Amino acid sequence: MNDITKHWAGPARTPTQEELAEHAALSQLAKIYALGMDMRNYDLARSAFAPDAVAQGKQGLEPIDQHLKFTYGVASRFHATQHVISNQYIKLDGDSAVVWSYGVAHPKVAPGEQRDEIIAGVQYRDNCRKFPAGWLIVERSVANQWIDMGPATSRS
Repeated sequence: MNDITKHWAGPARTPTQEELAEHAALSQLAKIYALGMDMRNYDLARSAFAPDAVAQGKQGLEPIDQHLKFTYGVASRFHATQHVISNQYIKLDGDSAVVWSYGVAHPKVAPGEQRDEIIAGVQYRDNCRKFPAGWLIVERSVANQWIDMGPATSRS
């Protein structure tokens, strides 16, 4: 078990009301990002990140605007996308937090294209910081868990 997962090991303790409030706020960040991607609203997706945020890309850490524009561009090529954010694990440390969010991304191509289904399981690993206006992601990495790509099906 690495250091961060030790924090999430049992037994589970009862959180304080303040911790519950912080957890509720932090859990929204991955959902704000997902809603922005699915609604094709770049500004909404971007609003989950601090102005100087970075993300792990193919060349290492890169500015969030560079990373997000690429990711947004890929998602925008699909007819539609749907992100489902499920399990979330949060470690609070004052005005810093680590949030791991499991998600399933389901991009759909337009009818008649070569592939109908692409479904991917991802884990967003976010380092967050509390700012005067609220929590924001300051660093993101994405752990791809699995991908399933089905062939095109015939439609009547």
